[in-house]
Parts: sequence; structure tokens; C-alpha cells
Amino acid sequence: MEAQETAPSDLFLDRLVDAMLALAPDSGWTQASLDKAAAKAGLSTGQALLAAPNGIADVLEAFGMRAARAAGDAVAASTAKVRDKVRAGAKGWLAALDAHKLAVKRAASSPANLLTGPKGLWAAADAIWSALGDKSTDYNWYTKRMTLVAVLGSTLAAWIGTDDEAEIDAFLDRRIENVMQFEKVKAQAKDAFANFPDPLDILGKRKSAP
Repeated sequence: MEAQETAPSDLFLDRLVDAMLALAPDSGWTQASLDKAAAKAGLSTGQALLAAPNGIADVLEAFGMRAARAAGDAVAASTAKVRDKVRAGAKGWLAALDAHKLAVKRAASSPANLLTGPKGLWAAADAIWSALGDKSTDYNWYTKRMTLVAVLGSTLAAWIGTDDEAEIDAFLDRRIENVMQFEKVKAQAKDAFANFPDPLDILGKRKSAP
């Protein structure tokens, strides 16, 4: 199969993200900053609009997708057990953000990030579980990602508030332990319910096959 060519708009968006990450620590995530970033990236007004028709929100979302890919790559590169792979994914995600910590801090207070931030967390959680080989298709697909979104979100808040890596690692480890315990309880509950008698059989309402 031939490799897919990258669309021009995606290339423009990559350049725009790079330029915004350089400007955001001082200028914030504003339309004025975006205009400066487009000029810095050598993009025309039309090219910038093609890359990010929704403005700052598109740029923030693209940055979040970058970090999510880093999370998935970190999991794929790990040969450890599941718990440590989850940790590697979360650490890979934080490392992708850490290179632009001041820009991330400014993004956290941006109105646009209220829309794109949750998408970035979900994308990172999905990337980690997908890299772990998760094959679930029922409610487990959602609960696994929702619990990991909570871990990543709370860890991000802790990460924004301190530069103490040991403190962040300890916080992350406690949150991952919560996820592992939750998955264990879910598995135990599933096994327990599997052994329960069918209530329709008890009530005599289950029709026998002809």
C-alpha cells in the first residue's frame, strides 16, 4: 500500500503550531498572536485560514494531537507490564507538553482551550489504550478512557502547578494505581455477574427453544 501524502493544509497547520508555540509564552493564545504566527511561519492569510479555519481552537487541538501521538509512541516502545506501559504513555504525553510548558500554562487559561482541552485529554487516553491493544467495544471502551482522562487531567493540573518531577511522578503513580484497582474491580464484578442465575429463568419467563 502506498503511503498517504500529507495534505497541504496539514503541513500549513504544523508550521502554524510550531510558530504559535514559540509566541504563546509571551503573547498568549489570541487572534493577534495567531496572525503573528502565520507571518512567522511564512503563511499567507489564505493558507492560515485553510490550516485553521476555526482559528486558535484548531491550533490548540493540533498541539493536543501531537502530545497524544507521543503518548501512544511511548507505550508502543515499552516492553513492560500494563501498569508501567500506562505510566510510560502518560510520561511520554507530559514530555511532549513539557517542552512547551509556558505555552501550555497560557493555553490553560485560554477560552478556546475550554473546547479543545478535553479533546486532547481524550485523544491521549485513547492513544494509550489503543497502543496497549485494547479490543473492547462495549461500555468498557468508554470507561477505560474516561478513567484515564481523569488521571491525565488531574496529573496535568499538578504538573502545571509544580516543576518538581519527583512530586509529579508520585502523583501520577497514585492515580494509575486507582485506574488499575478500578479495572480489577470491574473484572471481578463481571465474573461475579456471569455466575448469577438468569432472572428470567428464575421467574419462569425464559422461553425454551422449539
